[in-house]
Amino acid sequence: MASYAPSTRQRIADIRLGLRVDRTAQAIPVTTDVLFTVTGGRIALLGLIGEITSLFDATATTLLVTCNADTGADTVLSIASAALNDREAGVCVALPATAGTGLIDSVTEGAVILGANPVWAVAAGSIDITVGGGANAGLMKWTLFYVPIDSGAYVTAA
Repeated sequence: MASYAPSTRQRIADIRLGLRVDRTAQAIPVTTDVLFTVTGGRIALLGLIGEITSLFDATATTLLVTCNADTGADTVLSIASAALNDREAGVCVALPATAGTGLIDSVTEGAVILGANPVWAVAAGSIDITVGGGANAGLMKWTLFYVPIDSGAYVTAA
């Protein structure tokens, strides 16, 4: 089996999944938190994954993802997830396959569906999570995949 340089592997991933932006693991907030900032124009949001990196406690925490455009109304990308209490590190959530439904929850460590979700044209602004049911002691990291639609559009982790 041929071994490819890390830069070659990254370019192949960029072509297949889009550009990748990682947000380091952080505590789940009590209300709303900005995950990513979209600057310079529209992007095509290809995927969004949240991974629990430390055990979630018994608090029945739910997550809702929205696009908060600089102009116009917010767009709900997913309604509130199922309760994510007592989830182990490695459990993931991802955008749903159908707009306006709950986040896909892998329930156990290992894998979550990626790529089944709709491709969203997201305007400049932010991509946020809203927490329901109370803050959780667990930590989550987030990864977003996108391609620019407008020249000069890009995404940064908040």
